[in-house]
Amino acid sequence: MGTKTQPQQAKENERRIRANDKEFNLQYKYHNNYIKTSKYSVFTFLPFNLLEQFQRLANFYFLCLLVLQLIPAISSLTPVTTAIPLIGVLTLTAVKDAYDDIQRHLSDSQVNNRKSKTLRNGKLVDAKWSEVQVGDVIRLDNNQFVAADILLLTTSEPNGLCFIETAELDGETNLKAKQCLTETIELGDHHDALWNFNGEIFCERPNNLLNKFDGTLIWRNQRFALDNEKILLRGCVLRNTQWCYGVVVFAGVDTKLMQNSGKTQFKSTGVDRLLNFIIIGIVLFLVSICALFAVGCAIWEGLIGQHFQVYLPWEHIIPKDYIPSGATVIGLLVFFSYAIVLNTVVPISLYVSVEVIRFIQSFLINWDEEMYYARTNTYAKARTTTLNEELGQIQYIFSDKTGTLTQNIMTFNKCSINGRTYGDVIDLRTGEPVEVTEQQTIFHNSPRNPEEVPTGTATSTKQPPLILVHKAEVHAKKSSVMVTAEGETQLASSPSSDRAEMEHSAPLPAPQDPQRNRGRKQVRYSAPSRSQEEEPGGTIPGRLPTPRGLSPSGYDSQRSSSRSSGGGLGVCFKRSGPGLMQRQLSSTNSSDKALQCVDFSANPHHESDFRWYDRTLLDAVRSDEEHSHVFFRLLALCHTVMAETVEGKLEYQAQSPDEAALVAAARNFGFVFRSRTPNSITIEVMGRMEEYELLNILDFNNVRKRMSVILRRGNTVVLYCKGADNVIYDRLHGGQEDLKARTQDHLNKFAGEGLRTLVLAERRLTEQYYKNWRIRQQEAALAMDSREERLNEIYEEIESDMQLVGVTAIEDKLQDGVPKAIANLQSAGIKIWVLTGDKQETAINIGYSCQLLTDELADVFIVDGNSVEEVEKQLRQFKESIKIYNRFRPGGTEALYNSDSNMDPLSVTMTQTSVFMHESSSPPTPPPPPAISVVTFRWDDKNKDKKGGPDSAECNDLFGDEKRSLDDGAASIVIDETTGFALVVNGHSLVHCLSPELEIKFLDIASQCKAVICCRVTPLQKALVVELIKRAKNAVTLAIGDGANDVSMIKAAHIGVGISGQEGLQAVLSSDYAIAQFRYLERLLLVHGRWSYYRMCKFLRYFFYKNFAFTLCHCWYSLFCGFSAQTVFDPMFISVYNLFYTSLPVLSLGIFEQDVSDKNSLEYPRLYTPGLRSELFNIREFIYSVLHGAFTSLVLFLIPYAVYKDGVSQNGYVLSDHMTLGAVVATILIVDNTAQISLYTSYWTIVNHITIWGSLVWYFVLDYFYNYVIGGPYVGSLTQAIKDLTFWMTMLITVMVLVAPVLAYKYYLLDVHPSLSDKIRQKSLKKIHSRASSDVRRTASSRRGRRSVRSGYAFAHQEGFGRLITSGKIMHKMPQDFAFPLGLGTKKTQALHNNLASADHTKASNSSGHHMGNNNNTNQRHNQNQNHSSMADISAEGRAADAGGSGASEDISPRAPCQDLDTINL
Repeated sequence: MGTKTQPQQAKENERRIRANDKEFNLQYKYHNNYIKTSKYSVFTFLPFNLLEQFQRLANFYFLCLLVLQLIPAISSLTPVTTAIPLIGVLTLTAVKDAYDDIQRHLSDSQVNNRKSKTLRNGKLVDAKWSEVQVGDVIRLDNNQFVAADILLLTTSEPNGLCFIETAELDGETNLKAKQCLTETIELGDHHDALWNFNGEIFCERPNNLLNKFDGTLIWRNQRFALDNEKILLRGCVLRNTQWCYGVVVFAGVDTKLMQNSGKTQFKSTGVDRLLNFIIIGIVLFLVSICALFAVGCAIWEGLIGQHFQVYLPWEHIIPKDYIPSGATVIGLLVFFSYAIVLNTVVPISLYVSVEVIRFIQSFLINWDEEMYYARTNTYAKARTTTLNEELGQIQYIFSDKTGTLTQNIMTFNKCSINGRTYGDVIDLRTGEPVEVTEQQTIFHNSPRNPEEVPTGTATSTKQPPLILVHKAEVHAKKSSVMVTAEGETQLASSPSSDRAEMEHSAPLPAPQDPQRNRGRKQVRYSAPSRSQEEEPGGTIPGRLPTPRGLSPSGYDSQRSSSRSSGGGLGVCFKRSGPGLMQRQLSSTNSSDKALQCVDFSANPHHESDFRWYDRTLLDAVRSDEEHSHVFFRLLALCHTVMAETVEGKLEYQAQSPDEAALVAAARNFGFVFRSRTPNSITIEVMGRMEEYELLNILDFNNVRKRMSVILRRGNTVVLYCKGADNVIYDRLHGGQEDLKARTQDHLNKFAGEGLRTLVLAERRLTEQYYKNWRIRQQEAALAMDSREERLNEIYEEIESDMQLVGVTAIEDKLQDGVPKAIANLQSAGIKIWVLTGDKQETAINIGYSCQLLTDELADVFIVDGNSVEEVEKQLRQFKESIKIYNRFRPGGTEALYNSDSNMDPLSVTMTQTSVFMHESSSPPTPPPPPAISVVTFRWDDKNKDKKGGPDSAECNDLFGDEKRSLDDGAASIVIDETTGFALVVNGHSLVHCLSPELEIKFLDIASQCKAVICCRVTPLQKALVVELIKRAKNAVTLAIGDGANDVSMIKAAHIGVGISGQEGLQAVLSSDYAIAQFRYLERLLLVHGRWSYYRMCKFLRYFFYKNFAFTLCHCWYSLFCGFSAQTVFDPMFISVYNLFYTSLPVLSLGIFEQDVSDKNSLEYPRLYTPGLRSELFNIREFIYSVLHGAFTSLVLFLIPYAVYKDGVSQNGYVLSDHMTLGAVVATILIVDNTAQISLYTSYWTIVNHITIWGSLVWYFVLDYFYNYVIGGPYVGSLTQAIKDLTFWMTMLITVMVLVAPVLAYKYYLLDVHPSLSDKIRQKSLKKIHSRASSDVRRTASSRRGRRSVRSGYAFAHQEGFGRLITSGKIMHKMPQDFAFPLGLGTKKTQALHNNLASADHTKASNSSGHHMGNNNNTNQRHNQNQNHSSMADISAEGRAADAGGSGASEDISPRAPCQDLDTINL
């Protein structure tokens, strides 16, 4: 008994595992490594699925009706009319659910059947992942996924190190180091020793904390502490490590990855939930009507019906002795009879139609060629068919960053060296920088007709060559660059076109040579035409495109030639060899001008995929220009990268992609990092080997925001440092203000372009100073008290008085179209939150790159408190800042007097800018507005009363209504969408924000922010944030991600979108929709989502209308038939009305209807707004449909009844019989339905014509077939009726009475209160291209190229690698194997080209001076260090700065001052 109690106790309190002891571990009944995400099995599918389906109220309602129809005494309709549709719905849904679950089974099988090398009986065997047990020792090889959570025992690397990538867990692609216990390193890869390892592990129970593990290993009578650094988690990938062994601690559902994955939730749309509520209301309505009619029937039978028992005998079950009791029983039976007769108000066909519409809409998404990604041959895929219309109502988007917004690719984009920038392409005609952004669109080239290039897959068996399309924003007419497969490149002009044609146009025609055409690739650079409204200075109003890409040499000499040719940017590039590129002006009378493309082939270590277009930088390096050599030497030496040779090729192992990009850039420019030891670094400079003694590595951490190395070569000791701009600038020596100012301007420019910047600096040290510093540093390192503080002071001492070297600008490549997609989604009224595992600086930088954050924002709040009190204090400060901003925001009529009288009164936009005023001895004055405000005035307050469209500035800016004047109303104020606030929350602070005491305050602030970024968050925190918004804001949410760390967020949101990216398919398998790129989300929501919602709402409104019009005819007839539940129509007509006569037209409406085209849906994002507000289908719209149906049914019944009541035909036939009336009313009902849906349809296709007019014909055909062929009871009724003129006049009058009010109301709305879609449709019909408005269409590239005073610093580095290097633990050889050779010689004297340097310096100074002179007018907000927690902090710092440095106000400060804000004079 005691032996059984001990395991149970251990299981409750802690986890106890013994390595290689299966029997011992089995007694605790730990989960195995089998994964199951499916819901059903073969045996449980039918009962569980039926139980789930009957939880839907409608299905249960129709099941009850079916039971009632099986009772003959109360049913006037056959049960087949309900049974067949109900079985059809249940079957259709079951098939769909079975298909989805089969896909989950296949996914589970794929994961569970992966192979893992497991140690069994002293030998390695290939076992399935599902067979791995807790306590097993498994082997992992390089680039292999970790099968379960394991305790690291031994690795192939010295000191027990291994490197892992945790992209599946937290989205980070930078490598992390793990290290096993030194005592287990000796096990090596000896299988006998590993099999005999019998250590016992006591650890915590399974949990979802990714960064925490507590445990103890007992082995050889010793206890060893275990922490997270010794654990490899399932989902990680082993990198740069040949092999490792570990013992399984958590398996299957107990792993931290699965603990964070969340549970699959049943998802339903808002329309579904509203339908359930409406059905409850309809059921209550039916019960009330049935009860009313039952009472009426009982009264009628008691008063009148009892006297007609000879003609209308009572049923035998009705007591005839006592009349009141008999009448009561009849009334009770009639209650159920009416419940059956009137059930067609909500027929089962409604749900059949809804499922069919959703099913086909899903295929429309799958077949959309505009969301096809040719590079991976991936189409968009709707993995569910029940949520399509929810895509049109999204209010919040929660997005991952890495792999979702970015490509996980870092590129060395630009740099600044000694105050001069490199990396720009200059437009020769205008002198403006050119933005080169990769569009990443691949087309299949057709050799026969190169002008028409399909975007889909090729139809032939032999795939034609792919065409990679690029896009460049240039201030010139559009041009195309064509790159052939042989390496030739040509740039040719192409005619201008509209925006859609720019983005989707086919490449240019190929040359005449058919042989060369086959292998030709085309790279298209499209550029908008130059603006007609240029300012006197030659600048374009608004914002310039980002300078990036290629910078031609010989700029001055070619600029005049280019302009004189008059050919714009018609420049042709031809590359005749591997590295030779020549440029020709496209004009026939221009001569050839050489443009040397940067060719790195002379460097044997260059990387073939490295792209750099600025020839001047390579020329400076090859001419031994001193500053460029110092710059690249610093990049080659100041890092923690490891080098190794694999198959004769030099490869780098970098801790972060930032460092990899910097070291790779130095390598391509001839400064090749070759190898390192714990005390030396070897580089190759222009073919010469240089070896440096590594004295110290001052490691990077998030507080220091910099790293330094101290090196000795010969008699020279130098410190190289790189870090954040604000950190490095504070540690530079004096006397370099001009260089600092120019470099600061470059920093601002790079930051405005969304590039990640690092500032480089150096300091020459004397030998004596370094020795004294080294002694103090060792004393601080050995101190027992305040060691970290003392070391920081020592580091501060030596990292001072540095010389500025330059700036690097790295691009964390966004996926194509991300800024445009985000801008349009925000314009549509959707709030976007980014939830990422990356560090704060990286997340903020990407926020600016993708324009989620902009320089127009009033402030960016950063929540980084470590306790509840700190977080609460920060939230309180931010709330005060928002109050101040709202209080001083300009508005009312005051601003009207400041507006320019020459401006259009229909749309007056004022921009007011102000800053905090400095304190002085003058009397106090009211404080001015503390932040930038952009206010739009519109003279259209009547628009808010419009029905059918949202109130927005879009309508008026786009379609200025000349009929309105200033007297139409007062000015309405709309705050510009680019202003406002953004919120950045750290993961440890988010824990407190999500606590019950702070979540309301957090939500209050977050809901007032334009964008929210949560960084350093765990997968479970992502799900908690989504759940919070769902619960507290009652908002429709969408989560999008590409990795396993996004699964819980995807499952928690109303809509989950998975991106089939580089991190596997876990996100896709858990998602509702799968796309290949983030930019397709824009089309998925603004086109397919809006259309699906629009179609579904229109379908439901019409469906309820036609069914109430049909069903309520029985109610009016009840007044004339003694409430006997007698039907107006033939029972067969009732059965097939929704199935045959009216189903196809309304299905066509729900599948093909659209108000505007897909192009207009993307151009005018605010068309999405009605879905956000649920304006197209709600309780009010439902009541309108019901009232319209009731009115129709009343007219339908009363007019024919009045005509036929005592009617006699021309031939003397009596018309007042029940069957004739029923046939006439049914026919007019079908005709009216046809007329109404014709008016209801906005978009006509051939399918609409066939179904609408075909259904009308089908009615007469089927009625004839049923009555004459089968022999129905109503035979001859309709045939006789249509022979008489009375029928046709009755039908004409009735249809006109029903259609006239609809037409009048429709044209009233169109003329007086047109919606935005109405206006767009009118403009399209008139073929007038509407002008682009900044309030309607936001061009994503318009933000590029602005100066920004914010820091562009972002470095995805982690602390600790420097310590690993200097200790030798990271090396492949042990530290004692290294010996540093002294006497390395002196550094070669570098030749300085004074003429070139002075000319470049003069040009750079002039350019920098021009930019700095304009800097006070172009920088819109002060966000220099991003450390201000509130506006009050900014104010205080601004006053302090003014008090301390007022004397130097005329000098150009290298750091942007607080009062550097834009002032726009209108």
